[in-house]
Amino acid sequence: MLKKELGAVKFQEMQNKTFKVIQVVEKLCEFCDKPLSLEEKMVKTIRISSRNDYRNLFVRAKAHDRVEVDPEENKIYLYEHDYPGDVHPNCAKTMAKDTSEI
Repeated sequence: MLKKELGAVKFQEMQNKTFKVIQVVEKLCEFCDKPLSLEEKMVKTIRISSRNDYRNLFVRAKAHDRVEVDPEENKIYLYEHDYPGDVHPNCAKTMAKDTSEI
């Protein structure tokens, strides 16, 4: 599996292929912004037949936090960030320590 940023994938790598579109929700820590967990689900398939299809993918990508393509597995990953109000235990300890020193 070799994921690349959408902008690094050339039209020729995607031309005449059908891709599974995977929505990925990264649940991030409120303090450090690093992932706590990931949820993935396949939402649809799309075919890139023409340069217009390829350009439309870039337009739709603007609605997401990040888009990556795995040209070998024929998958497109649409990343969304979510802040569920959770934190890493170490981040909570660090924050508690920092506020107690004030």
